[in-house]
Amino acid sequence: MHILLKDVEWYLGAVQIRPEIQEHWAVFLNGIPSRFRIFEDSLYLFHSGYEVEVEDNRDHVQYREWEASGLFSSVHWEDSGVRETVFDPYDNMQHFRRLGEADELLHGQFSSALGETLMRCSDLDPNLTQRLHAAIKAFEGHETTEELAHVSLSCRRFTEKLADCLYPPRDEKVNGKKVGRAEYRNRLWAYVAENVTSDTTRELLIANVEDLGNRIDKLDSLSNKGLHSDVSSSDVNRLLLSLLVVAHDLISLRPPGGAFAYEPYETAIRAFMEGLRPQQERPSQDDEE
Repeated sequence: MHILLKDVEWYLGAVQIRPEIQEHWAVFLNGIPSRFRIFEDSLYLFHSGYEVEVEDNRDHVQYREWEASGLFSSVHWEDSGVRETVFDPYDNMQHFRRLGEADELLHGQFSSALGETLMRCSDLDPNLTQRLHAAIKAFEGHETTEELAHVSLSCRRFTEKLADCLYPPRDEKVNGKKVGRAEYRNRLWAYVAENVTSDTTRELLIANVEDLGNRIDKLDSLSNKGLHSDVSSSDVNRLLLSLLVVAHDLISLRPPGGAFAYEPYETAIRAFMEGLRPQQERPSQDDEE
């Protein structure tokens, strides 16, 4: 919405409303009635359904104007019920203060978990962080459904690299399942089985891993078939959330430490050591051939 309107003369820009601030509640939340909501690329216009049963007093002119504007792929009506009426016992400062506090608590909890996940990913292999960055940046910057469909590829690459770090490929089967390079999902299941003693926790984590894999497979399938229009931003957003939750759960199963992984740094180490060798000791191009 901001991107579409930023060049319009009358648009003043986006404003963040903090419900726990009394002035914000008085001026915005209590002073200005809610008229609509935006979900993905659709607009939902509020109306009171119980009033429509008596008389259709919805603003159909405004509805058609929004449709004609082309700002949204679709425009819908949404029944707001008795919200923001004399029948609404939650339309007060106390309720919005709780909303604001809950928002801050959630941000604190999730930012802490996300921060830990990013740090541990970088410890395991800096390439993990790069692949996660690629997935999130592709989602944030997508302009077409085709670009949106490519986010699942970045998610798959991140998950495969995570499996390489937590449970490297093996030639022999584990619990009757192949755990080679291609079977990254089986390797994550084996990792969970070896690091969780509680049956309930193990079942939940394995189910989350399977759900993440199914989401990736579904979006990959649509992309490979060229059905990019069937990929929605909400589906990809849920995929990213699932990816972060699963990554945090898996990484936190083991404490930090252990053997340092030199593989991500191997190229830089070799280049540095090569630079220390005297010129006459370095292999010539003819020798290399």
